[in-house]
Amino acid sequence: MAPLYRRSDRGSVALIVSIIVVVLVIVVLVFHFLSRRQPTEVKNFQDLVMRVDKLNGQISDREQTIMELVRKYNDANPDAAFDTTGISSMGLSPEQAEIIARRVSQEKDISYRGMLQEVLDLSDQVENLLREMQEVRAKLPAPRIVQQGDSHLKVCLEFLTEKGVTEDQAMKMIEQTALTAELLPGFEVWNYYNEGVFGTFVTQGTAKLSPNALARATKRRIDTERQNLIQARNQKEEEVQELEGRRDELLSEIRMLEVEREQMMEQMTEMADRNEGLAKELNTVHYVVNTFRELSRQGVIGRPAVGKWATKDIGKIENPSQLDLRSEQQITLTAAALGLGKISKILLFPRSFEDGKEYRVVISEDRQSATIVFQQPERFRLAKLAVAVD
Repeated sequence: MAPLYRRSDRGSVALIVSIIVVVLVIVVLVFHFLSRRQPTEVKNFQDLVMRVDKLNGQISDREQTIMELVRKYNDANPDAAFDTTGISSMGLSPEQAEIIARRVSQEKDISYRGMLQEVLDLSDQVENLLREMQEVRAKLPAPRIVQQGDSHLKVCLEFLTEKGVTEDQAMKMIEQTALTAELLPGFEVWNYYNEGVFGTFVTQGTAKLSPNALARATKRRIDTERQNLIQARNQKEEEVQELEGRRDELLSEIRMLEVEREQMMEQMTEMADRNEGLAKELNTVHYVVNTFRELSRQGVIGRPAVGKWATKDIGKIENPSQLDLRSEQQITLTAAALGLGKISKILLFPRSFEDGKEYRVVISEDRQSATIVFQQPERFRLAKLAVAVD
């Protein structure tokens, strides 16, 4: 019997747990439903505000129609034009209405008479709408008229703190409310607060645009600006592509020049990747210093049976030295380094360079050393020289 008792006990516990879970689920659902349901008092408040906004729009439409009709009549009857000064959203003044009424009885043209009668009818409608709007507004607290620099958040926060709500609690209420992103001076902000229930609504008031029209205009402006930015970006991308294409063309031309320079200088491979190396190479003179006999043996220079020494094959220079003409413009040599007792003669090959003008040779008094000075160093850039000493 003991095992049977334990099974029954477990079943009772499971039943209790199931009931508790169901109750908790129902409580959560009810709370969720109630939290999402708009309080009736706020809904009624919103309905009244929307009625004010609708009446204000109807009055504005009729006032605009009255102005257009009067303007049209004045254009057709310049000698009997009405003074439109003072015609506003309040409709026609009693004096204006009386003048137009008399003109209706006197006007012979049926179309113009109908036009004037329509003005009177619209004015009566404006008066009725104004009366109704005043009755509705009497049921509402006074709205906050938006001033330059106001925001919906600022207006709501000031309203709630004036009602004694702490700023933190006010912000929590405002965060749960749909706010109008942009306000225009003249908008009316209608706020409601009672026992923790808060509501806020924006109507057109005296502004030229309604909140919805302003939102649409703002969206159009943002869309236009975004489209302009996209077009500008696309245009820049096209410009970049065009510049890249031009850059590629220039790089191709540079590579062609590099090939030509490689053939001439036998040492350059690429110009674009070695700017500093190229600069140094372009300002470097390659040279060897040796005796006439040794250079002749190498085939670099030669002298016929009758005649002067001349360049034979400058390309046969072996292991040339280098001189960077940007930092140094002279070559110094010694007799001892060449195995000579003294220096008696120095010639520079190729012989196309002009001694005394483009370069000069200075031999020391004891003839143990000599200096070749490049007076026009730019003429020797990339050159291969053979300095023959005797």
